[in-house]
Amino acid sequence: MRLKVTFRHLDHSDELREYAENRLQKLKKYSDGPMDVNVVLSSEKFRQSAEVVISGDGVRAAAKEEQEDMKAAIDLVSDKIERQLKKYRDKMISRRNAPAPSHAPEAPIAAPRGEGEEDEIITVEKMDAKPMVVDEAVDQLQISGRQFLPFRNAETNEINVVFWKNDGTLGLIEP
Repeated sequence: MRLKVTFRHLDHSDELREYAENRLQKLKKYSDGPMDVNVVLSSEKFRQSAEVVISGDGVRAAAKEEQEDMKAAIDLVSDKIERQLKKYRDKMISRRNAPAPSHAPEAPIAAPRGEGEEDEIITVEKMDAKPMVVDEAVDQLQISGRQFLPFRNAETNEINVVFWKNDGTLGLIEP
């Protein structure tokens, strides 16, 4: 963690710099990789403000607080930035533990239609038509467990479809 403290309209104070560094050291636990922490301490008339910007390891967070006392501003901004990093970490953990979506959606069930009703598309699935030879497409179809597999025939450069017939044999549709 690289920490940089900047003073604006304020005399450089080792005491404030060390205080800010000590308060922000606890942010290390929210990041595994390198992290840049920029702290800007500024003073305008009677307001003391502390601003923290964190970037690195795929995260960017910023917070700013103004108080009459600089140490109080540092305390508040460090608490605020810690909440942001904790929320981000929890979000990443919940995404990592979420079940992966299945690639094969269930077949849509069409409702019975009456007179004059049009067909509705219930689900849409986009598939990449990868260039491959017919034997490779048959192997992919058997591995995937799907009913059909569109692919770009590497020999003819046309879109073809390999599918399972009702009798259990394989079929090929060529344009």
